[in-house]
Amino acid sequence: MSEVYENQKTLRQLRSQIEDLKPVDGEKFYFINSYPHSDMGKGTLITQLLNIVEGSDAMKFDGLLNTDDCGIHARSDIDDFAVYSQFNPGKKWLTEHYLTGGDLWRDFLSEFGAAENHLQINPHLSVYLELRILRIWNQIGRPKHFFIEIGGTLLDPEVCPIFVPLLQRWSERMPNNIRIVLLSELAYDGIHIKTKTIQDAVKMLRSQQLNPWLVVARDVEDIEDVKFDDRLEFERIISNKIFDSTGVRLLRVISVPFFNDLTKYTKYMKERFLPLIVPVDNKDILIATGNTSKFDDFRIYIGDEYNIRMPQTTEKIQIPEGVTSIEDNAIAKARAYSVKTGQIAIGDDTGFFIKELYGEPGVALRRWGGELPEEVSQEEFWRFFQKKTENLKNYDAYFDQCIAIVAPSGDYKVIHNKTEGYLNREKLKLPYNGSAYPIGAAFEASVRAKTWDEMTDKEKREFDSWIIVELKKFIDRELSK
Repeated sequence: MSEVYENQKTLRQLRSQIEDLKPVDGEKFYFINSYPHSDMGKGTLITQLLNIVEGSDAMKFDGLLNTDDCGIHARSDIDDFAVYSQFNPGKKWLTEHYLTGGDLWRDFLSEFGAAENHLQINPHLSVYLELRILRIWNQIGRPKHFFIEIGGTLLDPEVCPIFVPLLQRWSERMPNNIRIVLLSELAYDGIHIKTKTIQDAVKMLRSQQLNPWLVVARDVEDIEDVKFDDRLEFERIISNKIFDSTGVRLLRVISVPFFNDLTKYTKYMKERFLPLIVPVDNKDILIATGNTSKFDDFRIYIGDEYNIRMPQTTEKIQIPEGVTSIEDNAIAKARAYSVKTGQIAIGDDTGFFIKELYGEPGVALRRWGGELPEEVSQEEFWRFFQKKTENLKNYDAYFDQCIAIVAPSGDYKVIHNKTEGYLNREKLKLPYNGSAYPIGAAFEASVRAKTWDEMTDKEKREFDSWIIVELKKFIDRELSK
């Protein structure tokens, strides 16, 4: 009998058993790993998640080199299980929740070694690890949310060859069941936060063809108390740095303060983690703007099916707007308000580009590329606009709009809309008309002979019908979860 045949025979046996045990009702498996060190608080994080997530349970894997000759890793009174139990009264985590590298190797050879002389760490031992995790999950009652603490880091020689292939298989075959949670930490130079360690952590996953579902970024102890809105800006910086260095746009980022009191850690994670996994149960949609003209446009688009609103005074967030990316600005607005309110939020940003003025005013439309102060009034803007355009010979211009819609789950959609047109020179001469969006009083799209202000609600809906379809598809998908 050939070696290849025997190799495949064992895999078929393993996969047959896995097929009988795998999740079928949307259960979630959270693989908790850390970088750049193993001892970064994975057990403490899982302790909080067990406390706040209904229908959850956990297991822990410890590597072969952390196992003594009896297959024992540590005394139960000092191991993570003792902490699990301390913060979750009435629950116990015992040997059935625990898998060591020693156990894994011994049991694998016991079950398959005698019948097979051509076993490999990958795939055979890795697939056997998958089977053992599913056995544990089934034996403890098939919890809806199952947290798996990976001892060591994914790059450790005793972890990488068995866990990385497992995570790759599940990411491909069961993407709705697997969630990779990456625990890392911020650095601080006394003035600014530093994200290089977090970027390296995500790069590590990407090097293994894996993506994080969630990044948990711990503060170092010397970062002082940070207001919630400023923490949202921390997370925006982390998300943008990850995107710049890896190309991965990740909105599920939780920056965690340094807690001496773990009960405060529990409360904080309840507020931050639960919205990621609890479905939205209402049709409330927040439009992340204080501009009544923008709000009215979204009311025209989706107000007939959903309860749309603007931020209340107590909810308002000061979100710094960049001058290079309308996509970043739109996402930042929508994500911040979605996290703060627990609702689906829509943010948009628009750049306006006059070709003869070499693209002015550009992304920072309201401030005209920095020439105007943030608090400029609409009438002042209109007069400045008139002065800037009074000597134009070519009135060609275009709007570049980005709409971002973000759910509390961290799911999001980005919609880009570019509208070519021109400035109506006669309308530019008129006095300010009270519009909350002054440029809309003078710009006409190439495919219509009206400004936006002159269009009826019906015409606006028809003109942007495809945007309306995309927004509604996203909202309805979130509401159906």
